[in-house]
Amino acid sequence: MPVDVAGTGVLDVCVEKCSKHPTKVTEYFCRSCDTLGCSACVTTNHHQCQNVDHIPDIVTDLESNVEFKEFVEYFDKNLTAVKQRKEKINSRKTEVEEMKKQAKAELKKQRDEINKFFDQLEDEMENEITEIDKNNKDRLKAASERCNTINDELNKMKTAIETNRTNGKNCELFVKMKRSKPDIEKLDSQFEILYEESKVQRYKLVQSAQTKQIMKNTTEICRMLKLVSEIDVSSCKDKKKPRIEGMSLVQRHYLAVGDGTNKAVKIIDTRNGRVTSEISLDCEYIWSVTNIKNDQIIVSLTSPEPKYQNNLLTLTVSASGTLSKGNVITTKETVYDVAAIAKQLYVLHNNAIKVLDMHGNVTKTTRYDYTSIPSIVLSPDKKIIYLTKYTNNIVTSMTLDCKVTATYNDIDLKYPWGITVDDEGFVYVRTDEGIHQLTKDCTKVQIILDDENCGSITYSGADKRLYVVQAEKIKVYELK
Repeated sequence: MPVDVAGTGVLDVCVEKCSKHPTKVTEYFCRSCDTLGCSACVTTNHHQCQNVDHIPDIVTDLESNVEFKEFVEYFDKNLTAVKQRKEKINSRKTEVEEMKKQAKAELKKQRDEINKFFDQLEDEMENEITEIDKNNKDRLKAASERCNTINDELNKMKTAIETNRTNGKNCELFVKMKRSKPDIEKLDSQFEILYEESKVQRYKLVQSAQTKQIMKNTTEICRMLKLVSEIDVSSCKDKKKPRIEGMSLVQRHYLAVGDGTNKAVKIIDTRNGRVTSEISLDCEYIWSVTNIKNDQIIVSLTSPEPKYQNNLLTLTVSASGTLSKGNVITTKETVYDVAAIAKQLYVLHNNAIKVLDMHGNVTKTTRYDYTSIPSIVLSPDKKIIYLTKYTNNIVTSMTLDCKVTATYNDIDLKYPWGITVDDEGFVYVRTDEGIHQLTKDCTKVQIILDDENCGSITYSGADKRLYVVQAEKIKVYELK
């Protein structure tokens, strides 16, 4: 008989109609098939099942049922999550407005600075024009006055000569002629001066080659990060879901990617997002992938048991994106990351930087406490090293002889790992919650991505893009 729930007069009965038999009520549950049904369903489809229960019989102690508890907790948990996310959304509405306000202010500031710079150049050019014009006018004024003086002298001498000729005073004319020689020589010299004085400095403004170059090369005032695509690094040879452990650009348009779960290095054409080549590695773990030449990469890996040997493997990448193996350098300690300068390798261990030649010979060792899984990258001019301290939440810059020049530490910098530098010297640091953009002296510019659990990161100068690892995919961001 129907149960009166806690004496409320509400009967606890099944009322939902069966989806297969609309005239019947869903009141049975088959434990064997984990399905609901009506009496017709039980008779037709579950007559051989051993565990078919009448629902009113099994819900008497529903509150103690584990599945029901998880069912109820699901809503509480997710309602709390939704509430927190809504609060985050509301806070970000304010943040979005503030970002827009700051962005427009920065745009205006940079435009004002550009205007000020060119206004200053214009003022300098106008001053130069004014100075040339003044000199030209002063010269012409002096020449005009000298011209008037010569004209007066010539007319005076000519009048005296004409008077003597008219009066037939040839003797005086002869004497005048002879005595006028010094005066004539003086007038001739004045003519020469007049000729020089009447010259002006000619000028005409044409557009500066520097300005043309600036206009040609400048396509932006500020930079903005924009997601343009995603690259899936999976291939037909994969036995497991890929896990990207390292990444580097090679041959301008190819990404060399270390796949940790499939123990392989893959080459991906960034122009179409496809795997063009891959090579399997006999290793236990891949730590990093680093470009050391235009067509060459070096992979840091640990070989499998029983020796657990640490190696640096060089791989060559052809112009068509095909991989081939090179030499192997054995190291005593795990190499977490590598940076290459000329024929030297800066290898990063847990507590030291070692400088190696291409044969693996150690030329220098600098002890330094990096406290777990650090990363290293070089500035565009190859003069500064940038390092991350994973557990200390610090980014450090130092000279090639390992002298610290600057550090960056921020409340939002949590577990920095991947690090890269663009053509202009801006540093991009991957953290557990996004990407921080720094100046070359480790000053914070902004957090360009947040709420993003990023992996390895690298910059491509060929297409001015950031390649950021997320799980088994690579997100491609355009710096524009």
